[in-house]
Parts: sequence; C-alpha cells; structure tokens
Amino acid sequence: MKNLVLTLLAVLVLGALTGCATTLPAQLPAGFQVKPVARADAGTPFDASRNGTFATVSNGKVALTDTQGNSVNAADGGASALSFSPGGEKLAIALPAADATLLRIVNRSGGTLGETRIPGRVISVAWRSDQEVLAGVLNVRKFSFGTQMVSRLFQWDGSAAPVVSTLNDVTLRPQVAKLPEQLLYNQLFIAVSPFRDEIAFTSLKDPPLFIPYLKVLVRNLETGGGKEVGQAQLGAGKLLYTPDGESLVIGDKENVSHRISLPDGKELESFPGAAINPALSPSGEYLLLDGHLYRKGKEIATFPAGSRGSFLPDGSGIAVSYQGQLFLVSGLHDGPAPPLPADLDRVLKLRRLRSQGLITDEEYRKQLERKEPTP
Repeated sequence: MKNLVLTLLAVLVLGALTGCATTLPAQLPAGFQVKPVARADAGTPFDASRNGTFATVSNGKVALTDTQGNSVNAADGGASALSFSPGGEKLAIALPAADATLLRIVNRSGGTLGETRIPGRVISVAWRSDQEVLAGVLNVRKFSFGTQMVSRLFQWDGSAAPVVSTLNDVTLRPQVAKLPEQLLYNQLFIAVSPFRDEIAFTSLKDPPLFIPYLKVLVRNLETGGGKEVGQAQLGAGKLLYTPDGESLVIGDKENVSHRISLPDGKELESFPGAAINPALSPSGEYLLLDGHLYRKGKEIATFPAGSRGSFLPDGSGIAVSYQGQLFLVSGLHDGPAPPLPADLDRVLKLRRLRSQGLITDEEYRKQLERKEPTP
C-alpha cells in the first residue's frame, strides 16, 4: 500500500511540474513511471512507433511528437485512423474528405511520401510490411429497397494504384440503417497476422428478425481462402492476434472478452471484463482490458475509465490517452514480438495450403514438427 501511495503521488507531482492540466490517476505498481508526452484530442486515434515517436490528433491536426516533446505537423484536419509501419519510419494517416478518404503516408519529419484518394470511409489501417499498408473501407449507398453497405480492403504500396478486394456486401434493414453513425460505422476492424500473410476482420451481419452482429473472419491475403471464426456485438469487436498467430483476442462490450483458436474457432480463454479497446503487448505477456492491466493473467494495475492504451513495439511501455493528453507509462518487463521462424517460406506455404482447405490443421502441425518438405 505504501508503494502504491508513493506512485500515485509521483504521478500527480509529475503532472504539476510539467504544467499539464490533466494527470493520469492510475493505480500502478512500484517501478512504473508516467510521463505526459503529447496532446491528444479525446476520442481520436493515436499510435506509438518503435523509434519513440507518437502520432496524435491535437487541435484538429495530426502531430508527430518525440519523447523530448518536439512536435511537427503531419497533416491538417482530423484523422479517422493512424498507424506506424513495423519499422517505425512511416506513418499512415486516413484523412476524411467529401465522400472519400485521403490515405497519406508520411515520414517521421511529417513529409509526405505518398497519397491516394479512396472512395468511402476508411475505418481501419494496418501495415502488412514496411512497403504495404492495408485500409479497411466502408461504402454506404441508400436505395428505395434499403441501404447497401460494402466493406473493402485496399492494399497500397504508397505509389501505384491500390489493389482492392471486397470483404462484405450487406443490405441493411431500415431500422439498422438509422443507427447512429458512430455505431454503424464502428464495425470494420482489421488485424494483421504476425506472419504478415493473413488478416482477421469483422463484417456486419443483419439477419431478418434477429439483432445485427459482427462476424469475425480470417483471410489469407495470397490465396483469398478463409472462414468465419467467431462473433462479436455491434460496436465492439476489436481484434488482436496473439504472437504465435494461431489465436485471436476479441474485444466485447459485455462482461467478458475471449481468446479463440483460429483453426477451429473454439474458445481458449475468457477474460472477466469488457474490452471495446483491448491492447496486447508484443510478446503477449501483458493485456489491457477496459483499463485493467494484466500480466500473465494477473491484474497488476488499473487506469481510469475512458482511457485507451497502445503498447510500444519494443515492449518497454504503453501509451495511454486520457482526457486530451497522451501519457507514456514505462517500467514494463516485456520484450519485442518473437522472431519469425527461420524456415518462414516453408511455413507460409503450409499456411496457404491450410487456408485453402488442402491440408487439415492436424496435418499442418505434423508438417511443422517433422520438418518435411512441403507437399
């Protein structure tokens, strides 16, 4: 208890010394440190790079800020999504425009490296590699017979025209189409597998006589093969791959969130708390659910209601957005994501075969164990 009191006092004193109007009233164990690093408009996206740069939306503009507080402007206007490339040298910015979105890639100095206009609203942005960014896009069209919602995936290398594929096409009932935009559009989440060959995503399902919900699916980006692996409530459903690439954490807004096996969709683990914005550390040792920080399944810290977090890629800390301020919470004992296997090409080929249903999951695992040539 004494350590906890000292930690809280340190947080409050730090906020006062830096002149910030907002402090982070968190309950943290001894050894954790809190530092305000940037302004961040409430409810807006943010991200942290492995190079110690933070991307936020502040006063309606996208800013890049380092740990010393030096900031540059990366874009005018608010952003619907922000995402650093795996190496941390590039930032993808989704900028809403009239009936479209400008997808822009900038460097750490805010200089534009590429820009493309995408019809529709970009909901999610993620990087497949340092050379390819993925954008999940929604297009909504109203007709006399109903409202059509189409979700698409845009794959872009920063220079050529994006490659487009359809993820879902659904006609919404009138009562569903009238849902608040914040809820209706908050239904396309994308996560990239640690192997960079597959995505998990959500898509809206609106069955007659039933409550609409989100399907959770996986798709191999090379073969197009995939399947449904789970479900989530509308307005929740953020997805997180575990470091081994074989399971997903699915956030929900009720009393429990889940980790499911991708091969069969079975629940492997449940968590006692809602998780509209869950976050998982690179090695998987820490999990943030609705302000509760767990380490190896044991709760070790809590953050205030309404805060959101994103782990640093090197596992050394977590960026927490709260009431217009972004804080860096350091002192975590995590590490970077585990390296990919030495025989990556062979593993990727096996994963392609599994995605097409040409081998079973059991055959896939036996092949991995035997180190035999891929059929």
